[in-house]
This record gives sequence, C-alpha cells and structure tokens, in this order.
Amino acid sequence: MRHGFAVLLMLVLLSQAAFATAKHRPWDRFDPTVAAALHAFRQTDHWIAEEMAINLDGNRLGRDNESGSAFNFDPSIHLRHVVTDLNGDGRLEVFLLFAWPGIVGNQQIPGVVMVRDGPTEWRIACDIDDWDIIGPRGGIRLLARRDHGWRRFRTSDGLYAWRRHPDGRMECEPRGPRPR
Repeated sequence: MRHGFAVLLMLVLLSQAAFATAKHRPWDRFDPTVAAALHAFRQTDHWIAEEMAINLDGNRLGRDNESGSAFNFDPSIHLRHVVTDLNGDGRLEVFLLFAWPGIVGNQQIPGVVMVRDGPTEWRIACDIDDWDIIGPRGGIRLLARRDHGWRRFRTSDGLYAWRRHPDGRMECEPRGPRPR
C-alpha cells in the first residue's frame, strides 16, 4: 500500500512538472518591414524584379522538380536581408540580397537598398553586390562616416556613400576600391 501511494504521488508530481514547463508560443511571421520592402521591390521594373515575375516552375509553383529544388524565387530560401535605420529618422531601411541561383551564377550576389519616402512608400536607393556567406567579408558593415546624415556602408563589393538627387531624395552609390 505504501509503495502504491509513493508511485501515485510521483506520477502526480511528474505531471505537474510537465505542465509547469509548457509554454505558449504565438505564430511568427516573416519580418513585416522586410515583407513590405520586398513587395515594393517586386512592383518595380528592376531587372531582378522582372526575373521574379517569370514562372519557371510550370503548373505547380514552388514544388521541387526532377533536377532539385523549384526554379522560381522563394524568399524563404533565396532572400538575405538586413534591417537598420541608416539616417536616424526612426524609419527602417532594408538591404535585400537575392541569393537566387536563377540570377547569380559564379558571381557576387546582387541586391538593393530599399528606403522609404514616407510612411509606406518604398523605393530603390541603389543596387549592391555582396558575396554573402560565400566570401569571408560577406555582409553589411555600417560605417561611422555619414553623407547628409546617412551612414556609409561597405559590402564585399566595396564602399557605398550617399548623394542627394536633384529632386531631394537620397541615393547610395559605390565609392572607392573593393576591399582586398
């Protein structure tokens, strides 16, 4: 009888421990700032956006095929991004890098810097290139130096600075040699 009570007590305590460690996890989603910037990019006539609009997978979008993974751009696999405030105005800018085999080949990975001209209106500030995880210097390095209040940055392709467009908008552009 005593042994049975001890077993019952142990089962009750173990079940209580299992409930105590259970945690609610809400559904997560793709970063909404990145999603908005990517959506705006896909509406442009940029050559990468045009390539994304072509259906390469036939009738079953996103499905693997005989030669491997799907051919269409899939952000869950092919998109790299960095979200940061480059000018201190509280609005986030987004670096998008498209590591999509359909456009990369054996070269640096193309991308863009997306900035906002208001609360919701996105535009491309410049094209960038980077080796991503392939090269030892892949990634965005934000620099302390600023142009018109905007932080310069470096990719494996080189240094990028900011200039004011005649209409007043800021644009980034490559400057200086590539890092060695």
